[in-house]
Amino acid sequence: MNIRLICMDLDGTALQKDRMSFSPRLEAALEKAHKQGIAVAVVTGRQFGLLPAAVTNHPVWENLAVLCNGGQIRKLATGELLDSLDIAADALYRLLKLAEKYDLPIEFSLDSKLYLTEHSLALQQNDDHLVFHRDTILANHSCIVETLEPFCERKVEKVNLLCIPEENRDAVLDGLKKIAVSAVWSSSNCMEITHSDADKGRGLAEICRMLHIPEECTMALGDSGNDIAMLRRAGLGVAMGNAPEFVKEAADVVTDRYDDDGAAKAIERWVLK
Repeated sequence: MNIRLICMDLDGTALQKDRMSFSPRLEAALEKAHKQGIAVAVVTGRQFGLLPAAVTNHPVWENLAVLCNGGQIRKLATGELLDSLDIAADALYRLLKLAEKYDLPIEFSLDSKLYLTEHSLALQQNDDHLVFHRDTILANHSCIVETLEPFCERKVEKVNLLCIPEENRDAVLDGLKKIAVSAVWSSSNCMEITHSDADKGRGLAEICRMLHIPEECTMALGDSGNDIAMLRRAGLGVAMGNAPEFVKEAADVVTDRYDDDGAAKAIERWVLK
C-alpha cells in the first residue's frame, strides 16, 4: 500500500502516559516518514491551545491539524484557521437542557478555553477518569461562569458531556439523537459533541483534499470511539492495542499499546520504505 499521509490521534495513541510527549522511537519514525515525502497530520479532539509540546515545538513534519474531532482544521505552525464547523445555537440550548435533566457536568469550548459552572466542576471531583482533565486541562484552560446560556449565541467549537452514569446512558443517547449534533464517546463515561457534520473522518477527507492525496493512500491511528470514522475512512485504519474491542473491530489492523510504541511500530511496518 502506498501510504502518503499519516493521520494520528494524540491521547491514548501517539502521546505517552504524560499526555505531553512522544516516545523517541515515534519521533524517529515520524521524521523518517517526513524525509520519505510522507505527510503527517494530527487528528484530535483537543483544541489548538491545548495541543501538547510534542506537537507545538515545531517538529520537522508539522503540517495540518484536525481539531475538535473534525470541527476545525488549522495550520500547526501558525494556528491559521482553514476550516471550521461551530455548533448551532439551538443545539447548544438543547444540550444544556439535557445536561440539566440528568445532572451532568457540561463544558463549552470557545477559542481553546473551557467554560463551565461551579456546579459542573463539583460534579467531576470524584470521577477517577477525569484526573488529567481536572488537574491539567481545567487547571490551565478553564473559565468558571455563572451560566452557560449566554455562550449559546457564540461560536462554540465543542461541548464536553461528562460523568454519564451507566444507568442513564441509553436515555442520554436517545436525547442526543434528537439534537442536530455529532456525539462520540471519548472515554467510558464521557462524550465529545460537535457540529452534526464534524467528525474525524470528515477531517481526514478535508486534509486529503487540501494536500491532493487520495484517501486510500492514508493510514489512520486511533484508540477511541471518536476515532472510528477516521479509521473506517482511511486506506489503512490502525487501532491501538489499548483500544476497546468496538474500536478494534472498526479498524483494518491492530498494533501494540500506545505505551509499548504501538504507533511507531505501525508506521515502521506499514509506511516506511
